[in-house]
Amino acid sequence: MDVVTRARRSETFAEDLRSVIWWVLVGAAAGAIAGGVVGGIGGRLAMLLLRLTSSDDVLGMTSDDGFEIGVVTFDTVQLVLAMAMLGGINGVLYAAFRGAIRPRLRLPLWSVFAAALGGANVVHEDGVDFTFLEPAALAVALFVLLPGAAAALVVVLVERWSRVEPWSDRRQSVALGVAAVAGTFALVFAALVAAGALVLRRARLDGLAGRVGRIAVPAALVVVTAVSVWELVGESVRIVD
Repeated sequence: MDVVTRARRSETFAEDLRSVIWWVLVGAAAGAIAGGVVGGIGGRLAMLLLRLTSSDDVLGMTSDDGFEIGVVTFDTVQLVLAMAMLGGINGVLYAAFRGAIRPRLRLPLWSVFAAALGGANVVHEDGVDFTFLEPAALAVALFVLLPGAAAALVVVLVERWSRVEPWSDRRQSVALGVAAVAGTFALVFAALVAAGALVLRRARLDGLAGRVGRIAVPAALVVVTAVSVWELVGESVRIVD
C-alpha cells in the first residue's frame, strides 16, 4: 500500500512539475518575443522617427539608454536582449497572475498597467530623450505606447498558447524554449516563480491563493496603474510645457 501511495504521489508531483514548467515557459517565451520585438526593435525605430523629426543638433548626443543618436551600431543587439529580458519577466508575471484576472479584462488591464508603469519609469524631464528630441509630445506618446504594446502582445501570445495541449507538439515546445532562453536572466526569475507555484500546488494552497488573487491582483494592478498615471501626467506636463 505504501508503495502504491508513493507511486501516486510521485506521479502527481511529475504532473504538477510539467504543468508549472509549461506555464512559466509560455510566459517567458511570450515576454522575450514581445520585449525583443516591440521594446528592442520598436524602441530603436521610435528613436529613428524622433531623430527625423528633431533638429540636426541632436546628432552625436548620447541618449538616455546609452546610444549615440543618429548612429546605428551592433550595440542595438544589446538593447534587444535587454528588452527581451524585461519582457520575459513581464511574461512570467502575466502567466502567473492571469488566472486571477477575468478573461475579458486581461488585455486592457495588463496593457494599461504596463503602459502606465513603463511610461512613468522612462518618461522624465531630465536627460536627453525628452529635452532635445522633438516634438516632445510625440516622444512621450511613443515611450508610453511601447511598453503597453509589448504587454498586449504578451497577453495575445500567452492566451493563444494556453489553448494548446501542454507538451503535445515537440517542435512548438522547442521553439518556446529557444524564445525563453532569449530572455537570458529572466529565466532566473522564471525559476523562482515556478518553484513558488510548485510549492503552493504540493501544499494544496493553490486554491486559496487563487481565491485571494482574484481580489488582490486586479486591485493591485489598478492601484499601481493609478499611481503611475499620476506620476506620468505630472512629468509629461512639465516636458511638453
